[in-house]
Amino acid sequence: MRRDEARPSPTDERPAAPGQTEEPSGVENGAENRTAGDDVTAGLDHGLLEHFGRRLLLPALLAVVALAGLVLWSDGQELARRLRGFPLARLLPVLALSLLNYGLRFGRWQLYLARAGTRLPLWPSLLVFLAGFALSVTPGKAGELGKAWLARELGGGPARRVVAVVIAERLTDLVGMLLLVGVGALFLPAGPWLAALCGALAAAGTALLTWQRGATWLLARARRLPGVGPRVAVLGDVYRHLRALLAAPLLAPALVLSFLAWGAEAIGFGVVARAYEPAAPWLAAVFNYSFSTLAGALSLLPGGLLASEGVLAGLLDLQGHDAAVAASATLIIRGATLWFAVALGLAALPPLMARLRRGNGGRAERQNLSAGA
Repeated sequence: MRRDEARPSPTDERPAAPGQTEEPSGVENGAENRTAGDDVTAGLDHGLLEHFGRRLLLPALLAVVALAGLVLWSDGQELARRLRGFPLARLLPVLALSLLNYGLRFGRWQLYLARAGTRLPLWPSLLVFLAGFALSVTPGKAGELGKAWLARELGGGPARRVVAVVIAERLTDLVGMLLLVGVGALFLPAGPWLAALCGALAAAGTALLTWQRGATWLLARARRLPGVGPRVAVLGDVYRHLRALLAAPLLAPALVLSFLAWGAEAIGFGVVARAYEPAAPWLAAVFNYSFSTLAGALSLLPGGLLASEGVLAGLLDLQGHDAAVAASATLIIRGATLWFAVALGLAALPPLMARLRRGNGGRAERQNLSAGA
């Protein structure tokens, strides 16, 4: 698309993804060019939030099913008694550890944006990052690719660079959680072997993702596929950015931040578990939380719903915990992690949309003045 061509309004746009083409930047600070005839603000809130509201329907349904399943499994009355008996003072450190998780991951986000050449001021960058939590409750967290569109609209430059950042975030999250599973497994009789296996899988996965020859081979084959072939150039560009983000100089700090971030939430689960069982091992808490979170991520279900709850409650049951205790601990930690993050993401949307409206309105005014001249 040429710079002087009119583009669809943001209402009709979807967040840029690896399979989408991307237009060059035509306005200062990386914002895209729009003609004076485009209504760049009309429907912006409605379009994004309407589609977002629809995406929340499935997670809400899955959350209800997960809650119903835990209630039926554990005896609703006993579960209610256990929930009422949880000391609220314990919830404060759990939420603080969740905030630590978000802070460490925001540091990684900033690190990746800088490496990708995406320039966003701190506050807009934080708003986009937090909004990603609300967008993450989609199958496979695919909605998080909306962060690429948001960053582009705020003047962060080409969206495909941020697509690579989002993918790198998710990949390092998976590796970090796999390493935590290995550490937590040390409380088991076969713990050292499981820890070695997790470490080997993490190393092999990282090497595979940065294997350029293999990626070149896959892209060459993809070029022959109908509907995919014309987009291989875009996929190749995204992979080029992704490979730079996963290169050795950046990979180590990113993995450390991921390990510490998810480790903080695992410790938070330990705080919850020890409220019910004071002698519960910390390593067991790390293993249970990390393994269930990893299972939820690999399930590709929105927010890992059903999978994470089922695996976590099941692990606690296998380790001899009362069913009501297992269900109560599961509900509390999911509320203090997943749903706490979603609430923060929803809170970030109004100021983010207001900033988008101001930015798009300013561009429209400049373009109208240019047209009048």
